[in-house]
Amino acid sequence: MNNHLLNGHYRILKIINDGEKGKTYLVEDINLANSQFIVKQLRSPGNSPQALTSLRRLFDSKAATLEKLGQEHDKIQKLITSFEEKEEFYVVQEFIVGNPLTDKIIQGQPLSEDQVISLLSDILEILVIVHSYGVIHQDINPANIIRRESDKKLVLVNFSTVNETITNTVDNLEYMPIEQVNGNLKYNSDIYALGMVAIAALLGLSGNEISNLRTQKNRLTGEIVWQNKNLKVNRKLAKIINKMVRFNYRKRYQYATEVLDDLKKITNVDHEREKQHQKKLLVVMAGVAGCITLGVGAWQLKLLKPLTNAQQTLYQEGVNKYDAGNYEGAIEDFNQAIELDPKNALAYNRRGDAYYRLGDYEQAQADSSQAISLNPQDGNAYFDRGFALSELGKYKEAIADYTQAIKLNSKDAYAYYGRGLARTQLKDNKGAIGDFNKAIALKPQYTEAYLQRGILRRRLRQRLEAIQDFDTVIKINPTDAKAYYQRGLTQSINKQKYAALKDYTDAININPKYIEAYLNRGDVYSDLGDNLEATEDYNAILQIDPKFTAAYIHRGIHRFSFGDYKGAIEDYTEALKLDSNNLAAYNNRGNAYLELGNKKAANQDYSRAIAINPNNALAYYNRGVIRTKQKNKQGAIADFKKAAKLFQQQGEKDSYQDAQREIAILQNKSASVKVTRPKSGKRERN
Repeated sequence: MNNHLLNGHYRILKIINDGEKGKTYLVEDINLANSQFIVKQLRSPGNSPQALTSLRRLFDSKAATLEKLGQEHDKIQKLITSFEEKEEFYVVQEFIVGNPLTDKIIQGQPLSEDQVISLLSDILEILVIVHSYGVIHQDINPANIIRRESDKKLVLVNFSTVNETITNTVDNLEYMPIEQVNGNLKYNSDIYALGMVAIAALLGLSGNEISNLRTQKNRLTGEIVWQNKNLKVNRKLAKIINKMVRFNYRKRYQYATEVLDDLKKITNVDHEREKQHQKKLLVVMAGVAGCITLGVGAWQLKLLKPLTNAQQTLYQEGVNKYDAGNYEGAIEDFNQAIELDPKNALAYNRRGDAYYRLGDYEQAQADSSQAISLNPQDGNAYFDRGFALSELGKYKEAIADYTQAIKLNSKDAYAYYGRGLARTQLKDNKGAIGDFNKAIALKPQYTEAYLQRGILRRRLRQRLEAIQDFDTVIKINPTDAKAYYQRGLTQSINKQKYAALKDYTDAININPKYIEAYLNRGDVYSDLGDNLEATEDYNAILQIDPKFTAAYIHRGIHRFSFGDYKGAIEDYTEALKLDSNNLAAYNNRGNAYLELGNKKAANQDYSRAIAINPNNALAYYNRGVIRTKQKNKQGAIADFKKAAKLFQQQGEKDSYQDAQREIAILQNKSASVKVTRPKSGKRERN
């Protein structure tokens, strides 16, 4: 249909919708066989780069939960990824092959009571899961409920959390409750919308007719009058629907589990279907719906006391603040919610997430532990605690938590990914690769898993395979700056300097404040003898962050290589002002002092480096050079011997041989023999 490729690899097959808020496309990914997706163009109210960046950050905070929802539950549409192109924002979603409920709810053709009960039960089960994650769909209507062709299951699609984040608007007002219209969104706003869908199904009404029906209200109560003499509806079912669509949300069902509980009491629901529903509800979360207990021979659902309005309001306000990046404010709301209900597992879990974002990993671990004690079946809590433990350096404990999360949900790609990261830290390279492989198998477009597998492969000297992983990330998302940067590092190690330059430049073009990319591009320019370009890159870093110590170190090494020893000393001195224990700065400044003939200052710097770290082989080696020049033969031999021992322990074969050569020269010949120049500190790769 169109030769233009969205994001470089999505070919447009069909325009599904073209509205004021943007277009919706059916696309295929030219890099993946038999892959069709839905791509939504979301036009933001403002067009400035700052507005787009702000929206991207807000979207990412919400998208992480939606992505996890879709990955873990097959009746929820998967959120694949997002990208920006020409200052427009795009969201890529799973394409569900099937028929929307609009094909079933036809004007003048009512559905049977059994069909409506089945519909309500299926969607309510999905809402139990969705709400347990702190997510509100916001746009439940027949078009957003699809009967999947492959297994005939109902799938909930088009979460308006995505649209609303960008555009602050939601469609389909005919199904929306008054509090949502007024911006006071509640969990049971979804229950109201589903109740209106049930009415449309029972009466055989179109969307326009539902809008007209909403105007037919009881003058005294304000409630919708939808029943008539010609419609015979089971009294219990009608009562349930009426409570779902109460005008005042306080008088409405508060939770999806409450509606399901009442639906089970209707006598014409098939007993076997009841049993299946009960089994499906094992994912209900404590604090939102209930907790699970294992009885003898069968699963039983034990409902907890529902949260009060005050508790639910505080919790939702906390979630909203968390999504907006206000983690301190979120913690305050979760604190109050927990004070009102000390057994609210979900509030502990979300508060732990907020503490994690603030870098308080011990408190994050404590909150996740409390959530687990209240609901041992909560895989998310184990997952969250695993990340907190990893940040605290407790990798074995983290692996145990990720493993438990996997036991609870063997298809949790994120848990495999987290375990892979922890195993990497413990040098369990085989186990880590296996976990990254599993995460990728479960989630073929999981770019972070490819990225981390590529980094690990590079460390294992599997550089070709590493580059292939970075290539895959770039194919999936051509605007992933990290992938270009990591590929650039690998190219540089492979001595492919110009290929590395291109990758670093691509990373910088995508993210003009990518400090590490400037740093390593500057190093490559320096290695190639391009003084001006290298200096410009180091200077660019210091314009972005004047306190970035490594920039002074790298620029100092560059100046030293071009014979600007005074300039190098200035840079190393600035680095030491920022970090008084920086070994590379002391060692390299000592080298520069030595080149200028200031042996005393050089000796002092090497000695300081040794005092800070007695295992600093480089400092011993360089002090040995100084002592040789000062004709301190025994002192020089002692330093070279210490350096040789440390180099050998650290696996630095070439440096070990250099030290041994200097010892041989000193022991067999006059100390006046010319020795090797001092060694520079290695550039600190990031």
